[in-house]
Amino acid sequence: MSNLLDSIKSYVTPEIVSQAAALLGENESGVGKAIGGLAPTILAGILNKSGDSNAMGNVFSLLSNNSNAGFLENLGGLVGGGNLAHDDPKDIAGNLMGTLFGGKVPAIINALSAFSGIKSSSTSTLLGMVGPLVMGVIGKKIKSDGLNVSGLLNLLGNEKSSILGALPGGMGAIMGLASGLGGGNTGGNIATPEVETASGNRWIWPLLLLAGLGAGIVYYMKNCAAKPELPKVEMAEMPKIDSAAIKAAEMAASAAGYMKKLASGFELKGNKEGIESKLVAFIEDATKPVDKTTWFDFDRLLFETGKSSIDMSKSADQLTNMVEVLKAFPNVKLKIGGYTDNVGGEAGNMKLSAARAEAVVAYLVSKGIDKARLAGEGYGSQHPVASNDTEEGRAQNRRIAVRVTAK
Repeated sequence: MSNLLDSIKSYVTPEIVSQAAALLGENESGVGKAIGGLAPTILAGILNKSGDSNAMGNVFSLLSNNSNAGFLENLGGLVGGGNLAHDDPKDIAGNLMGTLFGGKVPAIINALSAFSGIKSSSTSTLLGMVGPLVMGVIGKKIKSDGLNVSGLLNLLGNEKSSILGALPGGMGAIMGLASGLGGGNTGGNIATPEVETASGNRWIWPLLLLAGLGAGIVYYMKNCAAKPELPKVEMAEMPKIDSAAIKAAEMAASAAGYMKKLASGFELKGNKEGIESKLVAFIEDATKPVDKTTWFDFDRLLFETGKSSIDMSKSADQLTNMVEVLKAFPNVKLKIGGYTDNVGGEAGNMKLSAARAEAVVAYLVSKGIDKARLAGEGYGSQHPVASNDTEEGRAQNRRIAVRVTAK
């Protein structure tokens, strides 16, 4: 039975690598190598959170909510598109990267770029494909095997050797992996087969580590001798996974939801920090005045790639909630705003963002909401909420938001 890395590799065909290389203006070997380094890096990041119950609960919630990963059959659509709505696969993966690595994401991207020999901007774009890919494969595994937090941790623990063996050399120190979560592969190209190491051949690992160290020394002599020495990262003892931590993580995952019964009797269900909870709280708080700066982002609204067509299989629940909120508060009026990142021409970004905002307005009107209570406008790449220099930041900037104009 294939492990997670093999399952991930099965989706990255030579055609996908070739397409990505052409779009990015990179060579196929470098793109394949970058993808081969990104996948185990993300898996190792999840494994490294095993001792943090709150973080692991959030991670599990993100992964388990990504089980219907239809984009797995069209990975090419995640490369170079750039103008997807808030809560698209790239956006969800951006949230995961923030949870796993925090402010280390740029350093990780730079290290992977040096490892693969491609530009940092290209590696960042590839993260927009590999992040959702890894999440989609794990999400499907969670759903098919009925895994909980404990089951996921056991799965990752059983595959730790293969995950760490595929990490680019030195990545463990950059990520701050706990002792025992090192890594030092100098290969990792998904487009080429790798030599499988039998679990019983434990004597091979010291040789691999020595080889990784040697490669690191050679790289240093060639590229870094004239540069100041980086501070050493002290490795802490890897936290043990105990039942209490697992239980706390499972509780954190289940507590991430939001539920509220409206006056109409309809029961809103969403994310604790999602648009439903924030919007209703704002509407009900008499001390919060209507202004032109308070916006609330949809967090479960998805469009077809590069189009204004709403993906109802992913968006219906949240749009239904929005309809019910407007029915429960008949005096409320909303402005619907569409936003993109800065990829592509601004004229096209403005057109797409406006079309998506109007698509949301049209849906609400079709469900009985008076058109006079709604207005839609596209802002293109204006008003970014994060830096467009990283995939994580661009994912945050691609969004559909609402502003209360009357209540």
